[in-house]
Amino acid sequence: MQAFNVDKDKTLNAALFILNQLGEADYHKVFKILYFAEQQHLKNFGQPLTGDAYQAMPFGPVPSFLYDIFKAAENHQSPFSEAIELSKSFAVVRKDKIPYVSALVAADTDQLSETNVEAILKSIKENHHLSFKEITDKSHDTAWAKAEKAVDTEMSYLDIAASAAASEEMLAYILLNAENDNLNVY
Repeated sequence: MQAFNVDKDKTLNAALFILNQLGEADYHKVFKILYFAEQQHLKNFGQPLTGDAYQAMPFGPVPSFLYDIFKAAENHQSPFSEAIELSKSFAVVRKDKIPYVSALVAADTDQLSETNVEAILKSIKENHHLSFKEITDKSHDTAWAKAEKAVDTEMSYLDIAASAAASEEMLAYILLNAENDNLNVY
């Protein structure tokens, strides 16, 4: 179950920021760069970057809300009106059946904190050059493995932070924040 609420504006602008840095990229690359930025933000600050719910899919973690936005950009329809509205910031084309997305607008960096931008830039630097297989293998961490084996494939933010070797103090902090907000981190 998701421990934090998705910040839709931050999710939009984090994806735009990634694409403004990379140019056109496939969904997979964007999702994994965002995942590793989320992971580092949790490890260092005890809070996710976007709060999006990550699903453990065969090729690694997928942020649910961002996936809905990209699919709406590709298909020009969605059961979620917010996804349709936000999808207008992206263009999607398929090349050999692989969806590639590009930003149509610049990210509103006022929606991202300094620590958000730092985490995203670090993730881009560490992961943009990785092949599909390399970034998939890297994303198949302990948090992914635990969720992938479960009935509900939603990844726990506590597990995501632990897979990044967050300190015991930081894990306790994440748990305390979730309990204070009556959220479930498991």
